[in-house]
Amino acid sequence: MTGVRQGDVVSPLLFNIRSVNIITDLMFADDSAIFAEDDTEATHILYDIARHSKPYGLKVNAEKTKVLTTDGSPAIVHLDGVQIKQVQQFKYLGSLVEEKKVASSVEICSRIGQAAAAFASLRWCVWKKNNISLATKIRLYRTLILPILLYGAETWTMLKHDLSKLEVFQMRCLRCILGVSLRDRHSNDTILTSCGSQPMIGDLIQRHRLRWFGHICRMDPSRYPHGLLWLTRPTDWRVHRNAPKKTWMKQIQDDLKALRLDLEQARTIALDRKAWKIIVSQAREPAAPTAAYWLRGRPPLLVAR
Repeated sequence: MTGVRQGDVVSPLLFNIRSVNIITDLMFADDSAIFAEDDTEATHILYDIARHSKPYGLKVNAEKTKVLTTDGSPAIVHLDGVQIKQVQQFKYLGSLVEEKKVASSVEICSRIGQAAAAFASLRWCVWKKNNISLATKIRLYRTLILPILLYGAETWTMLKHDLSKLEVFQMRCLRCILGVSLRDRHSNDTILTSCGSQPMIGDLIQRHRLRWFGHICRMDPSRYPHGLLWLTRPTDWRVHRNAPKKTWMKQIQDDLKALRLDLEQARTIALDRKAWKIIVSQAREPAAPTAAYWLRGRPPLLVAR
């Protein structure tokens, strides 16, 4: 957008005031996402926004505007006689949006790269300093590095090798903070205990995911996240053979299975914020084994009469 200085805090406010008649829930003028069913609808929406914004000195930059389709099909969208460039991915509010997205592998690699750059920038001024206590270094690590690494982690659909990459990065950071290397032959459990019993990165992501699930359950049913979460598949809809086997909802089901809850039970409990907070805090604790676990593989008992 043009008409105000870049970075001006008044920019999003002015844009929202002038655009209230055509769009809603717009937070930042430079980070606006428009959803459309087809190319014609997308073109009409862009022209409406440009027409209503022009009298107030606001202009949509066609060169900076991008179009993406979820299935990868070609899209032809125009604005002011210029065809909008179609991309395979773009960054929106810090997260990568991709076409034909199956898992969050690309996003996770991006977060690891950004977190690694932030960690490396503090190597000699913080991590290698002997006059800084270990507790302070761990607090800085949790405050400065983990938020970069886990930004948007509650929405990730992770594969096994994605979690492995995150765990490798976590252990590399903690070993650097402790000043030990792989040659010292310290186990991961020993490293985590030496750093103040740090949780594994998978446990942190699980807690973020369950917390976000509870937040969606408490949303108003008219909001899109709530409707999409509980959207049922049509009976005549056949799943494509190449469709991804792992989805975000299946991850939630696996998380709830470890807590011995099903979706309906979790949905009811999540309506109570305090009760769901207790459930999320128990996610890291292993559930007590049942009788079926102890009797697994044993022959049935014979009762003599």
